[in-house]
Amino acid sequence: MLRFTACSSRLALSAFACAAVLGLTACGASARARTGFIPSNVRLAETDDLTKSWCASTFDRSQYSQIVIAPVAMPEPDEYGDLDADQLRTCRETLEEALRNDFAKPFGTGAGGRTLVVRAAITAIKPNKPLLNVAPQTQVMKRGYGYASCEIYATDGDGGPIVAAFMQTSDTSRFSEEKLSETGTARRAAGDWATEFLGLLTK
Repeated sequence: MLRFTACSSRLALSAFACAAVLGLTACGASARARTGFIPSNVRLAETDDLTKSWCASTFDRSQYSQIVIAPVAMPEPDEYGDLDADQLRTCRETLEEALRNDFAKPFGTGAGGRTLVVRAAITAIKPNKPLLNVAPQTQVMKRGYGYASCEIYATDGDGGPIVAAFMQTSDTSRFSEEKLSETGTARRAAGDWATEFLGLLTK
């Protein structure tokens, strides 16, 4: 009986561990569906589980001597949790500044005289819950973790054709301080989105 009980206990512990691992995995962010901010006629290819992108094969960055970053949009009013107006404005400004800084140099010296217009939207934010993330033992199944999603595209001139598009959902990173702020993931992701979108146009 003792041997049976010990064996049963080990099996129970193993089952619990597996369930915990599956639970942790399942709580990561899933890619958000397209909202329509990127026009539907643009066909995006999946880069990974959380990213889709496209760039015109004819795009030539040497033809662009000016860059315009349009004000960042938040077109989905019910997709930002309970963040207030100041928090949402900070997220928009962070993405706009990241795009402006990253694109300024590569698109400020072209000889073609054309203008690249970049339009971006933060399409969803699930705020982090800092009180659930203050210590490792409280981060059960990532219940305090959030995510943020974007859609970005660039046009040749203000009303010209789309030359590139990108969308991504960014999950909260376990080993970072972003989980200690409601908007930490969205603000960190802004820099990543700007860098990845620039990379799409400069590769």
